Amino acid sequence: MPDTSGNGMALRRLAQGLADHPTTRFFLAMQRRFSDCHMKDLIASSMDDQRRMTVAGRTVYNFGSDSFLGLDRDARVQQAVARGAVQWGTHNGASRAFYSVEANDVAEKKLAQWLGVETTLIFPTVTLANIGLVPGLAGKGDVLAVDRLAHNSILEAAKIAHDNGADLRIFEPCTGAVLQGVLPEKPEGGCVVAVDGVYSMQGTTPPLKELDQVARARGGILYVDDAHGTGIFGDHGRGTAMRELGTLDNVLMVGSLSKAFSCMGAFVTCTEELKVLLKMSAPTYVFGGPVPPPYLEAVCVVCDILMSDEYTTIIGNLRTRIDRLIQGLQAMDLMVLGNESPIVSILVKDRTAAMQSGKWLFDHGFYVQSVTYPAVPINAAVLRIQVNANHPMEAIDGLLNALGQMRGEIPLPKASDDALACA
Repeated sequence: MPDTSGNGMALRRLAQGLADHPTTRFFLAMQRRFSDCHMKDLIASSMDDQRRMTVAGRTVYNFGSDSFLGLDRDARVQQAVARGAVQWGTHNGASRAFYSVEANDVAEKKLAQWLGVETTLIFPTVTLANIGLVPGLAGKGDVLAVDRLAHNSILEAAKIAHDNGADLRIFEPCTGAVLQGVLPEKPEGGCVVAVDGVYSMQGTTPPLKELDQVARARGGILYVDDAHGTGIFGDHGRGTAMRELGTLDNVLMVGSLSKAFSCMGAFVTCTEELKVLLKMSAPTYVFGGPVPPPYLEAVCVVCDILMSDEYTTIIGNLRTRIDRLIQGLQAMDLMVLGNESPIVSILVKDRTAAMQSGKWLFDHGFYVQSVTYPAVPINAAVLRIQVNANHPMEAIDGLLNALGQMRGEIPLPKASDDALACA
C-alpha cells in the first residue's frame, strides 16, 4: 500500500490555511452561530410547476428562484433541450477557440435579432463574461470606473484590470454627478464605465441615462451587466439599458441566459468587428468551456417567445404578482427595496433577525433568501424574495399572510419609523 500520510498532512495544512482566511472565518462563524437557521447549501429533492420544492422532506413554495418568467417549466423550452441533446450530444467537445456547433452561431444571431444589435457573443456564464471582458476592454493606460455596488464578478474583474495597468476608479453613490467627478476630462486612453443594470440584492436600478451621458462626454463607453434585467425590462424584455437609453449603440450589454431565459450561459452585445477582437482578448472565452449545445437550441426558442405577442401575457402575469406582493408588504408598513423588479427585498437590518426570519418562513411553507454581509452592507440584512410569473396567486397571498404572522414573533423595521427618523 502506498504511504499517503504525507498527502493527508498537506491537505490538512491547506484546509487550515483556507480556514484561517478572514472571509472564510467569517462564513464559518456564521454557519456555527446560526446552525439552526443557516438555510444555505440546501438540497432540493423535487420541484413542480407550481414553484414548489421539497427540501429535507418539507415542501415549500420557492421564492428563491431567478427563473423569473417560469420558462424552465415551459414544454417548448424543455423539448428544445431534448432535441439538442439528440442532435449535438451533451457537449461541444472543444473550446470555441477551435470550433463551435452551428447552434451557437444561430443563437448569437437570434439574440442579435431580438435586441436589434449587429451581433452578440455567447459566454459560459455572466461571471466568466465579466471576468474575461472587463480586463480585456480596460488595459494599461485606460480608465476603468466601477460602481462600488456592482456585482462581485465586475469588482473581481476590475482587480485584474488594475493589476494589468488600468487606472481603476471606484465610485459611490452611482450617480452621474459622482461619475463626472471621478472621470478625467480628457482620458489619454480608453474609458469604460462598468455598472449593473439591476442590483441583484435590492432589485433597484441605477440612473443609466445620466451615466451614459457622462461616459459619452468623456469619450467613454457604458458596460452594463444586465443579468437580472434581461427578459424583464424594456420592450419585449430587451433590458434596462434599452429601456433607459432607447439604443445599445454606445453600450456593451451583458445579459444572462440562465435567469429569465431559464437556459444556460451569457452574452455580450457588440459589432462584428469587436466580436472578432473580443474572442481574442477575453481569456474566459478562449479557455472556458462552451455552453452545452442543447441549451443553445433552447435559447433560440426563448428568443422566439420574447419576440412574440405571448410575451405580453407572460410579463403581465409577472407584473401582477410583483405588484400584489409589493402592495401587501407596503400595507404592512415594511421597508421594501425595489418596486418593479421580480427581486423584492425587505430590509431587516439585523442579521440575526434576517436568519431567524428565513427559517421561520421555511418552517411555515415558504422559502425566501436571508441575505447578510458581505452580500449587503453589514447592518443592511434583507429577506430577498424572487417572484416568478408561474407563482400561484395563493402562494403570493400565503407569503404575505405568513409575514404578517411572523412579525408577531420577530419584529421587523417599519417604513414609517424610518421616514420619521429621516424627517
